[in-house]
Formats: sequence, structure tokens, C-alpha cells
Amino acid sequence: MIVLWIILGVLAALIAIIVILLHISVRAYIEADNSRLNIEVKYLGFSLYKLAIPEKKEDAEKPKEVHSGEAPREQDKPEIEITEIPEAAPASSDEASDKYAKKEPSEVQNEDEDVAEEAPKSDKDPSEPTLLEKFNAVKKYIPAGKKAFRKLLKLIRFYGFTLELTVGSDDPYKAGMNFGRINAIAYSALGLLCCLFSVKIDHTDIKCDFENKKADFFAKTAIYVRPSALLALAVYVGIYYLKIRKTLKKLDTSKKETANHE
Repeated sequence: MIVLWIILGVLAALIAIIVILLHISVRAYIEADNSRLNIEVKYLGFSLYKLAIPEKKEDAEKPKEVHSGEAPREQDKPEIEITEIPEAAPASSDEASDKYAKKEPSEVQNEDEDVAEEAPKSDKDPSEPTLLEKFNAVKKYIPAGKKAFRKLLKLIRFYGFTLELTVGSDDPYKAGMNFGRINAIAYSALGLLCCLFSVKIDHTDIKCDFENKKADFFAKTAIYVRPSALLALAVYVGIYYLKIRKTLKKLDTSKKETANHE
């Protein structure tokens, strides 16, 4: 009896440790600008993944080739020589008509039938359901899955989101147009990000330079996600994938049975 209690206690401790570990967030720190990208993923203080793209260095100047007036040496000349290929003389129209006249009418008819048989056939199976029918079959799963999917995505959190953009042009009109386009794109994307995930914005700033032609940006954020949330998201996607696949299989079967009866 004591051994049983010890085993149960050990199992309970293992389950508790696993649950605690699944609820500790994995953190991804992202920082990027025009010339670099740094990504670091940490869990329990340990670094799991690192990606650092350093600043792009300008290519060293290539030595200029000195062209002299000397004629090219023999060793620099290509070894391949192009020779003229004699063209075959086309058959005259009289020979072609004589060759066709020598054939019997039955042979000519057989050749016409062979050409007709070689015409390309459509590979589309009439019993296969169309894309519209497939969409109508799985459409009933989309509204139910949308709410749960959004709840799971909200468990992915963005902290300290920072975005700085500077756009400009030497032409004030173009600079203003670029500034308006960048504002529309950037804030639309940010709004979509806030709708899908939990985002805490630290700072956003978009500037316009009317004198210089440039495009600079800087972005920084920290993404927190619990392993339990990722596991729940994977289970959810797997269940709905199996449901949709089963529905499409039933649709294919019913379509083939209908085609066979016809």
C-alpha cells in the first residue's frame, strides 16, 4: 500500500512539473532595421535559437581591367569553331503530291483517323467535385472554428512593440505621396496584428523627409507564447483538418456514385 502511494505521488509530481513547464512562456526577442536582423528565442533563461544577420558590407572595389591595343593572344581565343551546317534541300511540291497520290484512299483514311485519335483528351474527371462544391461542403466548419481559433491566437502576446519609419524624396510631391501610402500600409498591418494577437504597443512613429530620398525603418518586439497554447492550437487545427478531410471524402464518394448511376 505504501509503495502504491509512493508511485501515485511520483506520478502526481511529474504531472505537476509538466503542467508548470507548459505554462511557462517561450520568449522570442526580435529587432530589425535596414541592415540587420536579430532573433533570439529563450526558455527558462536558456537560449534555444539565435539568428543574427550582420550589417551588409560594401563589396571591395574590383581592380579595373587594363585594355591595351595589342591583339588578343592565341591562347585567349576560343577553341570552338563554328562551321556552317548544310541545309537539307526541301522536297519539291511535285514530289510531295506524287507521294500522296501513290497512297490508296484506305491508307489516307486510316491516317486521318489516327490523327483524330491523337487529339488531346481532357484529364478532368466529370465525377470529381468542383472547388465551389468543396467549399460549400466545408463552409459549415468555418464559423465555429473562427471563434476558437481567435481565442487561441490571442494567447500569443507581443510586448514592447516599437516601430519607426522614415520615408522621403527629393521631390516634395513624391515624398508626401510615399508618406501617405506608408501610413496606410503600416497602420492597416498593425491593426490586423492587434486583431489577431494580444499586442502592447510601446512606440510608433512615421516621419517624412522632404529633402532626401531615403527609406529607413526600425522595429522591435518581444513575443511571449506558452507551450500549452501552441499544443492546444495544434490539436484544434488537427481536429478540424480531419473533419474537413472526412467531409471532402464523403463528397467525392457521393459524386462518383451519382456519376455511376447516370
